[in-house]
Amino acid sequence: MHHDSSRTIRPSRRSVLALGATALGVTGLAACSGGGGGSAGGFEQQDLELPTYVEPPAPEGAIVSEVEGMPMIITDPVKEYFTSVGEVPGSGDEVTTFQVLWAAPPRPREQNVYWQELEERLNVTFTPTLTASDGYNDKFSTTIASGSVPDLSFVQDNDAIGQRALADGAFADLTEVLAGDNILQWPNLANVSTNAWQVSAKNGHLYGIPNENPYLTNFPIIRGDLMRMAGHDSLGTNTDEFLQVMTDIAGLKKAHGKQIWALAGISGTVQAMFEWMFRAGTTWQFDDAGKVTNVLMTDAFEQVMEFETKLWEAGAIHPDGIGGDLPDMFTPGQIALSVDSFSGFFGNPIIGQVVEATPEAELEFFVPPAVDGGDLVIQRDDGYWGIVAISAAAAEDEERLHELLNIVNYWRAPFGSEEALFIGTGTEGVNYEFGKDHEIVGLNDEQADSDRLALQWLGAFNSPIYSIGSTLHDYVDNFRTTMESLISQTVPNPVAGIIAPSAATLNAKLDSINEDYRNGFVTGRRPLSEMQTYRDAWLKGGGQTLCDEYTEALDQAS
Repeated sequence: MHHDSSRTIRPSRRSVLALGATALGVTGLAACSGGGGGSAGGFEQQDLELPTYVEPPAPEGAIVSEVEGMPMIITDPVKEYFTSVGEVPGSGDEVTTFQVLWAAPPRPREQNVYWQELEERLNVTFTPTLTASDGYNDKFSTTIASGSVPDLSFVQDNDAIGQRALADGAFADLTEVLAGDNILQWPNLANVSTNAWQVSAKNGHLYGIPNENPYLTNFPIIRGDLMRMAGHDSLGTNTDEFLQVMTDIAGLKKAHGKQIWALAGISGTVQAMFEWMFRAGTTWQFDDAGKVTNVLMTDAFEQVMEFETKLWEAGAIHPDGIGGDLPDMFTPGQIALSVDSFSGFFGNPIIGQVVEATPEAELEFFVPPAVDGGDLVIQRDDGYWGIVAISAAAAEDEERLHELLNIVNYWRAPFGSEEALFIGTGTEGVNYEFGKDHEIVGLNDEQADSDRLALQWLGAFNSPIYSIGSTLHDYVDNFRTTMESLISQTVPNPVAGIIAPSAATLNAKLDSINEDYRNGFVTGRRPLSEMQTYRDAWLKGGGQTLCDEYTEALDQAS
């Protein structure tokens, strides 16, 4: 299916303000008032003609949802891989890259089958600069300062260093070359969602190909067997009923020979789920005056704290789960509810580990009930993490620019394609072989796999998919319906793609304030009457500065 999304848009703060006032259902905001703050960077404001969007092709048997932002679900091995790139991308010249190294360094080219085949497929001499994640910022900064910018670079454009490099002109502005139907020259780039282009744009400029994320990355699961043992066939239709279910599960004390609790603690992902339930809204939102404020300032957030306090008083939370260093207790079968990612539940796979540890366990994904039984408000993931940018120097030559886009187009080949199979899995007979049902079977050659992992992470992966293996097929329908419901209730993060310059230095201090007060409220160490004291401490500790910086950045972009 082909959708024309090449309309002209201008980033609109008005539409985001409307979202903050209506869709978020926020009331009683305490404003982060004040002036001053940082800058949105050196990006001149302009209209943006979005690239045309084309849905990725769906392999036979794929489950394709009509819910925007829901990745396709793959349950069966691909029987026949198609070709998504008709011509060899490169011209035989050298291509340099700057990439994150998530694994051990690769062997030299002469000993590295993946490297050799990559060069043959791309028709280039591939020369990467590979930098471990913990040294990425320092190496990126010195590379940019040297003036010798690689042809293709993974740029963390939400980081101040990356955004400064873009604003200073180190990388090419790709807005015109990718605008509208122009992008159809690179069909695999046209598979990037409109949302990812929108949130990665800088004042109407596109500086790279976004590394796309799904709309929701963490979601909840419940031990249905424990829920039913406690006398319930659901988690209720509102938060009062949910609290009762959690209380009754905790009241079991033991199940299947193990001591149990409803919750291990209030992690960031569990905290987010409770904020969904009380419609507290996005982490950053707007007050009635149109200034950026934090979810902490809402009446709904105070209701979340009250609710978590009740869970603690009911004994639903493990006594060492607040402020302690509690090991994983969900996998061994002692916790009823967990919030994790797809790769955790299905890839790790947590589901299989739970059932192996407790054969009686019955795991179910669920949509938590809202405070009054209505809709949830779930903060949407920003939709991307980082971009693949092309150096401004390389882009001065139009043929060279097109060649580099050809290479990113190859790298971003869709799932089910022969190119994506190579980029993500490696070489048949070296990294994998096909099983009797044409499933991919790894050959467990650690060195060959390390060679692939070290080189493949350019940051230009294909659109997200959910691949569920045959041993977990019983969970597909429950997972699909739950995710479609949750994703349909997500709302955009109004500051997605915007940087608060002081965040890097203030976040640790603010996190400490949050932990102290929130843990204190939940355990009763602090009375809830200190909520305003908490808010004041947060504002004085740097929260006001971040509110101001986000407000100023949005003002400059409107």
